[in-house]
Amino acid sequence: MKTEMVVGNRLLLRLKIEVMVLMKCHEQPDPERKAHFVDFVDRGKTQKFKFLVMGLVGPSLEDIRKKELLRNYSKSTAMQCCIQTMVALRDLHGIGYLHRDIKPQNYAIGLGPKESTIYMLDFGIARKFTEADNKTVKVPRIKVHFLGTLRFASRACHKQQEQGCKDDLECWLYMCFDLFDDDKGLPWKRCQRQEVLKMKEQFFRLERKVFCLML
Repeated sequence: MKTEMVVGNRLLLRLKIEVMVLMKCHEQPDPERKAHFVDFVDRGKTQKFKFLVMGLVGPSLEDIRKKELLRNYSKSTAMQCCIQTMVALRDLHGIGYLHRDIKPQNYAIGLGPKESTIYMLDFGIARKFTEADNKTVKVPRIKVHFLGTLRFASRACHKQQEQGCKDDLECWLYMCFDLFDDDKGLPWKRCQRQEVLKMKEQFFRLERKVFCLML
C-alpha cells in the first residue's frame, strides 16, 4: 500500500498519477499487455491521507543483486531482465504514458508462482505523452525540470528538455549496462552531474568504442 499526505486544500499529484496509470494498464483487453504491472486493488482518501492498495511483489532487481546475490547477475539472467523490462516499457508506452525513471529499483519480481515475472513499479513521475485520443503526441513543453535518477537519466532530461519514448528507451539502455555489471557497466556511476552528461554524449558519438573497451 502507498500513502500520500493531503497538504492544505491541495492534493499532491504523484499518487493520483500512480492510480491513473495502473487503472489504464489493467483496462487492456490483452492479458499479455498487463502482465508486467501489479494488480490494482483499491484507492481512497481520508482527511489526512490518500492511499493506493496494490498487489504484493517481491524484491526489486537492485535489492536482489545487492542484498541476496551479493554479486552481478549471470549474463543469461541479466538478458532475461532486459527483455522483460523492455516488454513492460513497451506496454506502458502503448497506453500513452512515459515512466521517466527507469532503473533497477523500479522493477521487482513476483511472488510464489509469479516469481519469474518482472513488474514495473513507481509511476509517481510518469507523464501522459499523448492527447485524449491516445494517438496524437502532445506538443513539447519549452523547459522541464530535471526528474529521475542521475545515473540513468536521458540526455534530454539533463538538458531540461521534454522527454519522449526515446528517452525512456535511453534510460532502459543504461539500466541494461548496469544489470550486466554493477561496478563497470556505467563509467559515470560516481561522477558529478555535468561530467555525467558529457560522458553520455560521448557514449552516443564515435567515442562509444572507448566505453566498450572499459567494460
